[in-house]
Amino acid sequence: MPNQENETIIELKAISKRYGLGDAESYALHNFDLTVKRGEFIMIMGPSGCGKTTLLNIIGLLDKATSGEYKLAGKSVERISSRKKAQFRAKEIGFIFQSFNLIPNLSVIENVSLPLIYSGYRKTRRLKMADNILEHFHLREREYYMPYQLSGGQQQRVAIARSLISNPSIILADEPTGNLDSRSSHIIMEELQEIHSLGNTIIMVTHNPALTTYATRVINMLDGEIDTDIKTVADQDLPKPGDPEKISVRILSKKRPVELEVDSKTKVVVTGKNVTIEDSSKPKANEEPKEETDSEEHKIEVKKTSKKPAAKPEKKRSRVGKILDKAKSKSKSKKKEKES
Repeated sequence: MPNQENETIIELKAISKRYGLGDAESYALHNFDLTVKRGEFIMIMGPSGCGKTTLLNIIGLLDKATSGEYKLAGKSVERISSRKKAQFRAKEIGFIFQSFNLIPNLSVIENVSLPLIYSGYRKTRRLKMADNILEHFHLREREYYMPYQLSGGQQQRVAIARSLISNPSIILADEPTGNLDSRSSHIIMEELQEIHSLGNTIIMVTHNPALTTYATRVINMLDGEIDTDIKTVADQDLPKPGDPEKISVRILSKKRPVELEVDSKTKVVVTGKNVTIEDSSKPKANEEPKEETDSEEHKIEVKKTSKKPAAKPEKKRSRVGKILDKAKSKSKSKKKEKES
């Protein structure tokens, strides 16, 4: 998928979802239009039966619209085969449900690693990745518990970890706090806010108006259509994927350690006694120079801790070599006895 700032990731035009025929005909969605930018946190509200869950299912490629056009990352989903849709769901879309949907006879770590089966990872690799993400959610000590041994809030955090295991760019959450108390709801929303700050696009359905403070955009639905659409954050202020992280580097020398902080896009090269720090924003030799910046290349001299060359490892002698060495030492000792 392209990785551009503020690009349109989801585009719905005149989407309708019809159920029944004749007198029993009804619409869950009717001529529904929606454009979603990458990095938005959209909260969808509305009364029961207004089409919120149907909308999520269509966006998540779990259901198909009766009419209208749906473009995902600039490509019409009508042209995507069922196999490609399944692959896209496995890699790019994470689902969080109100009822957790954990498999009861699998442990926590097995539930979290489950989506990676469709990505072709071996079991050892899947469990290692699941272990790493559970540590982030402070659930590592419970990774071999069964779902029934966890509280509701813990089960929802496991469900969120499972939705993030394949590093999706879109998170679809259907009432993720609906079955939780206020304290657990706050913890879950804080986790989702942290995920959003990394540049993920989140579309969440809720009935709780107090949760809208976490959103960058609030949509109210009524009878399968958008009633109100309010943006609280401008597109240019949305979090962007791939923002550099700060990394602390500690260089040990004989006299005193040198500490510095760089971002993840900065290249740190250690050669001999020199440490070279190159800013990625600095143009390369074959590139046209850009506007001057304050970034320069710095060199930090680190003295060697020992002037003596490292001792060479002794070569292993064969059994015959050892016997010859023993014979030579005996002959030398006999010569010394004769001379004396």
